Amino acid sequence: MDYFQHFEQLLAFHSAPTLAGIKTGSLISINKQKLKNFQQIKQKYSKCLKCSNVYMFTVSDSTNYRLLLIYNKDKLRQLLSQKSIQEFLQSYGYKDFTNILACLRYLKIRMLLQKGFPHEIGIFLGYPLADVKGFIKNNGQNFKCCGPWKVYADLAAAEKLFSQYAQCSQRFCKCLANGFSLEDIIGQAV
Repeated sequence: MDYFQHFEQLLAFHSAPTLAGIKTGSLISINKQKLKNFQQIKQKYSKCLKCSNVYMFTVSDSTNYRLLLIYNKDKLRQLLSQKSIQEFLQSYGYKDFTNILACLRYLKIRMLLQKGFPHEIGIFLGYPLADVKGFIKNNGQNFKCCGPWKVYADLAAAEKLFSQYAQCSQRFCKCLANGFSLEDIIGQAV
């Protein structure tokens, strides 16, 4: 399997809901030994993703792994414009909510300083604010349900989204297995 095909499979499996426009963001961990020529790969897929307003941002880069945030720019901008989200993120030091890249760069700094995942990363992934706050308050315990995130508030809404995300990922992976390119799939999804 070539590097481009491997990257397409990673995107389809981990980021299909973001690529399809139903989720704000997704994380992909890339093993640098298994996925070489990343700059070529990024250049090729950045063009394809921009057509659906989806972008890649490296939130962490270590010797062996690169952690990418795949995000829908419109959805993230919409989230960052909400007063409740801004107040929450301000408590962690975020400032300029009109500048998405400034927020992402600050998230990257927070990841580096914390040597792990700062809890507010859930906002950038599109998790409900009540669930992000619930996770923090409960130290990741006492949740109602666990899926792509731990649910503390609206269980019915979360389960509906979990189902949509799973169906979307299955559809993207099935299309790739049937010989479609990621560009073809994204074009159909938009």
